[in-house]
Amino acid sequence: MVMQVICIGNRGSDLPDAVLSRTANSESTRFRLTVGSAYAVYAMAIRRGNVGLLVLNDSARPIWSHIELFEFVDAALPSDWSFTTLEEEVFGIRALWGYRTLIQNHSHNDDLMELKRSAWKDFLADNEWAIREGPDQEKMRMLNEMFQSGRRFLRSPDMSQRRQE
Repeated sequence: MVMQVICIGNRGSDLPDAVLSRTANSESTRFRLTVGSAYAVYAMAIRRGNVGLLVLNDSARPIWSHIELFEFVDAALPSDWSFTTLEEEVFGIRALWGYRTLIQNHSHNDDLMELKRSAWKDFLADNEWAIREGPDQEKMRMLNEMFQSGRRFLRSPDMSQRRQE
């Protein structure tokens, strides 16, 4: 089962003022998301009073994005997700729903955002379904190929070059 959303906004100006005021974003912020495109949801979080969705952006990089930038196509919670609360509010995150490693290892989120290889290994293993189904199949296949070949995740892959191959 894939929780899936469609992007309906990709700028800070697309967010309500109440949401924008609780973030480091401004009205001129541009998110690497394409309006009208579908994205798989890998996790959800309550962060600084806002609900965020963990998606792979257009550069195939995991980002926490504001729920207000999406409409749900399939809002069913995946059966393999778990939930936890965080008393320490790590990076403003108070509650998490998502895949196994994200819930069990509180440093995983930071490591994933920093593109650490160990975090990618766990992300790909816990979300291997996305290689076979859902809107991120191309991104996940490419990320898996990069990982299997031993390439480092020093920066996000360029999906525009990938599409031309």
